[in-house]
Amino acid sequence: MVEEIRPRVSVTSGPGRLASLLPVVLVIWGFVIVYLLQLTIDSTSKGKMREKVVSELAYFPSGKFMREASVEYQQLAADIVWLRAIQYYGHHLMTDRKYEWLGHVFEILTTLDPQFIGAYHFGAITLAWDARKPHDAVKLLVEGMKANPMSWQLPFYAGFIHYMLLEDYETAGTYFDIASKLPEVWLVASRWAAVSIAKAGDFATAREMWLDIYQGTENRALRALVIRQLRHLKLEEALGMLQQAADRFQENEGRLPSGLLELVRAGYIQKVPVEPYGGRFFLDRGKVRSSTPPSRRG
Repeated sequence: MVEEIRPRVSVTSGPGRLASLLPVVLVIWGFVIVYLLQLTIDSTSKGKMREKVVSELAYFPSGKFMREASVEYQQLAADIVWLRAIQYYGHHLMTDRKYEWLGHVFEILTTLDPQFIGAYHFGAITLAWDARKPHDAVKLLVEGMKANPMSWQLPFYAGFIHYMLLEDYETAGTYFDIASKLPEVWLVASRWAAVSIAKAGDFATAREMWLDIYQGTENRALRALVIRQLRHLKLEEALGMLQQAADRFQENEGRLPSGLLELVRAGYIQKVPVEPYGGRFFLDRGKVRSSTPPSRRG
C-alpha cells in the first residue's frame, strides 16, 4: 500500500520550499513524540508517571485534525501511521499484550486514508481479539463502510465479529448478506449468511470461518492471529469434550472420576487429547483444566 510520494514543486513565488514542507515535518515530528511517549509508558513502572504520560498522550491530535494539518501529505502521513500501528501492535503482542492506544492509532490512520481497506480489517480483528474491544472494532468497520460502500470485506468482518464474539447471529447474518451482494466477494459470504441465520455456533463452523480468513489474506500479522485463535479454539474444544465426559461419569457413577485416564478406561472418551500449547489436561475437583496458564496461550 505504500506508494512513492512526490510532492509537487511549486513554480509560484511565495514562502518557499521550506514553508511548503512544514505540514509534513509537523506530522513526522508528531509521531516521533508519540513514539517517545510510548517508550516512556512501556519502560516506567511507577503508577503516577504512567498516568501522567498517558494523560499527555491523550492530547495527541485526532485523525480529523491530522488530515487537515497534513493537507496534500495525507498519504505520507498515513504510511507513517501504518508503520507505527504495526510496530505498536507487535511490541505489545510480544510484551504485556495491552493495546490501550490501538483504536486511536487506527482511527488516525483510516481518517488520513479512508480507502485503506486493509487497515480497517486488520485494525478491527486486532481490536476485537487482541484488545478485546469488539464494539470498537465494529465501530471502526462501520466508519469504513461509510467511506467504502462497495467493499465487501468490511461488512464481512463486521459479521464475523458479531458471530464469533458478540454472539449476535441475526446481525451477523445481516452483515454477511450485505457482503454477499457486493462485487468480487468471497463465495463463502452467502454460506455464512445462511449459517448465521441458522444460529449454528459450533466449533466446526468457527474453525471453518477462521480458515477462510487465513486463506483470504496475505497479511502476516493477521495470519499469525488466526493461527493463535485456531489453537485456542482447539483448546476450548478439548476442554469442553473432556468436561462433558467427566460430568457424564459423575452422573452415571455417582462420584467424581479419579483422573482423565479413568474416563478412557471406562469408555467415556477414546483417549486424552493433546494439549495444543504443550501442557497437559487434568482434573481438579471435577473440573477439567489445562496446565498452560492463560498468559502463555499465545
